[in-house]
Amino acid sequence: MHIISLKKLRSFWELHPNAEQPLRAWHAIARRAQWRTPADIRAVYGSASFVGNNRVVFNIKGNDYRL
Repeated sequence: MHIISLKKLRSFWELHPNAEQPLRAWHAIARRAQWRTPADIRAVYGSASFVGNNRVVFNIKGNDYRL
C-alpha cells in the first residue's frame, strides 16, 4: 500500500490526540501490507469500505474516524 503522507496523519492526531494510537497501529500494518485484492484487505480490516476507483475507507478507532 502506498501511504501518501505520514505527516498528514501526524497533523490529524495532533488535533485529535485520541486518534494517535489507532492511526499509528493502522499505519504500521498498512505500510507493510501486500494487499492484492479487496479480500486481502477485508481479511485484516473487515469493516473496510470499497468506494471505487481503487479507494478504500478504513474505520479508525471503532468508526470514530474514517480514513
